[in-house]
Amino acid sequence: MKNVLVAFAVTLGLCSSAVAADVAMPTKAPITPPAPIQGWTYSLTPYFWAISLDGSTTVKGRTSDVDVGFFNILDHTQFPKGLFQLAALGEARFGRFALLTDILYMKVDLSAGATRLRGTDAIGGALGVSAGFGLEMTIAQVAAAYEIARWNGLTSAASTTALDIYAGGRAWWQRANVDISATGTLNIFDLTFTRTGVLSAEKSASWFDPLVGMRLRHQFAPAWNLVVSGDVGGFDVGSKFTWQVLGALDYEFCRSKSVTWSGMIGYKALSADYSQGSGLNHYEYDLTMHGPIFGVTARF
Repeated sequence: MKNVLVAFAVTLGLCSSAVAADVAMPTKAPITPPAPIQGWTYSLTPYFWAISLDGSTTVKGRTSDVDVGFFNILDHTQFPKGLFQLAALGEARFGRFALLTDILYMKVDLSAGATRLRGTDAIGGALGVSAGFGLEMTIAQVAAAYEIARWNGLTSAASTTALDIYAGGRAWWQRANVDISATGTLNIFDLTFTRTGVLSAEKSASWFDPLVGMRLRHQFAPAWNLVVSGDVGGFDVGSKFTWQVLGALDYEFCRSKSVTWSGMIGYKALSADYSQGSGLNHYEYDLTMHGPIFGVTARF
């Protein structure tokens, strides 16, 4: 992993030098489409997802409602210890066929001010209840895609549009914990009795969701590309239901003989409704993760 990051940094540095040289020139030739590549082509896009969380989680029968934006998450956690992620998109294409991957590792620890504990039959009678919430997860998605249609000149004479259908699966692994702090106070005349207790619950879960989806790829110009995709899945095989949408705009800023570099900005939303067990063994994940994504793509 370290060698990959070093290679990324070195290549980007060379690209920056090339761009600076181009700026110094009196004129700059327009970007032309790369020549068609025979055989397999590959792309890798490491990205950062500025995640917001909406929904609820239940750990051993104790439910926490979570409704926090990305900046609220930063306010209620310690970065990078309490908020850490690694994510990358990948694609291998041969003609009309493609293999798509999306891998995400994320860890987030929220303080009590960012969540709300929902009452249960097993916990009651406490005054001043707060709950902290922690979630660590890995999501690995793999899908096979096939281009079913292609159009030319939809927005301009140089533009192209393609439509893919894809099917595959998304594997989930999670470990969630809830730390509940309850404080009770009793006043008798001028005497005050205070009792504080802390309860911690943790549980891990893993499951697999089949999925089907469609993807639209549109090239406005040789350096500008737009990708919009959406899929649904789960179907009670793993989750009751899960869905995902992604929209990303890609701009090419550097090209060498073997690699084309581009910057990516977009928006991604991923939701799942999964549950297992009952009572104090009940685990439920019913959250929507959404927010802007930022990445750099290498195509070769």
